Amino acid sequence: MMKLNQLSRFVIISVLVLVLTLILGGSSRTDLTIEEVNKALEPFFDSLSYILNYYYEADKLDINKLIDHAIDGLVKGTGDDFSYYQDPETYRENQIEMKGEYGGLGIEVTYDTEHSAIKVVAPMYGTPAWRAGLKAGDLIITIDGTPVSKMTYMEAVNNLRGEPGTSVTIEVLRDGEKLTFTIVREKIEIKMVLYSFIETEKGRIGYVRITRFGEKADSDMKNALDKIFEKGVKGLIIDVRDNPGGYLDVALKIVSMFVDKGVILKVRNGFGEEDVYESYGNNYPNVPIVVLANEGSASASEILTGALKDLGIATVVGRKTFGKGSVQTGFPLSNGGVLFLTTAHYLTPSGKDIHRIGIEPDVVVEEEVEEELHAETREQIEIDPEKDPFIKKGLEVLLEKIK
Repeated sequence: MMKLNQLSRFVIISVLVLVLTLILGGSSRTDLTIEEVNKALEPFFDSLSYILNYYYEADKLDINKLIDHAIDGLVKGTGDDFSYYQDPETYRENQIEMKGEYGGLGIEVTYDTEHSAIKVVAPMYGTPAWRAGLKAGDLIITIDGTPVSKMTYMEAVNNLRGEPGTSVTIEVLRDGEKLTFTIVREKIEIKMVLYSFIETEKGRIGYVRITRFGEKADSDMKNALDKIFEKGVKGLIIDVRDNPGGYLDVALKIVSMFVDKGVILKVRNGFGEEDVYESYGNNYPNVPIVVLANEGSASASEILTGALKDLGIATVVGRKTFGKGSVQTGFPLSNGGVLFLTTAHYLTPSGKDIHRIGIEPDVVVEEEVEEELHAETREQIEIDPEKDPFIKKGLEVLLEKIK
């Protein structure tokens, strides 16, 4: 096989000039010329050539991984924390999470670097993992006989998942004791919207928590609100704490469920052009609303929080939101990866740009929560306001608004 340093430099430069002509020949917003970009790229191609030809273990290199890191570095060079690159494997994993269903065991996990193991954050109610007896804090050390320490985090996660009906054997370390579980995978469907009821001296209050604005969140929200209003409620608490966001179209549909008509969002791009989005219409009763938010409420969560606060529909209780008021457009790449670039900013209905600023709550909550709420496969959950200072304060504020 011909090595890179044996290729004609003329061919490389010719191809590069052709590519740059296509890139810069359109509606480019940069003042750089083709020659200037070409000059800047020469060190990159020189470095790639040196690595492929002179690196001691060049025969073990994965060129796709090299390019993945190069693209990632290119995006980081923008200095924008919100633009990012997802390699093909990471993108596929993210799509699974946004769809809210997969074949697996039904556990939230993270990676435990101390033990080189997969740590169970929480088993989801009613799933194979929950029925088998897996517990929060369990360390999965082998999967089908292979040590997790010899896998990447994503390899381990993918090995736990699989076709419904197939089984997986895992070895777990719990309080120094090794336990073995053989579990049959099932279709796991995570509910992105959870709901509950709180009985008070002024009547029943509805509670709904949006965990992510994923693919099915709007239909989950409609289902939850249907059940809440069927029971008859005097007020509603909408909880978007630690919700990282999701799809714009889903957020707009959910915000519309609380806004009769009018502007709910503006989006301004880098050219200064604005798109204005109006409510699709609200079919639910207009009851007093409180939105619970915190520093983990971002993006689509801030679209909802900002719109309902701006329009005087809800009182915001909690802490200042994250401040991610930017739009990331996904550009698919030929390798299966996707480049997500900031292409616009969200503006609240009144035109406020909250990017890197966040939304200040109307009522601040300083206390910490005793127990975090994890992913669920059931829609209706039980909550105790006495164990959650955010819900407790939100309930107090809401009751003051109810006559």
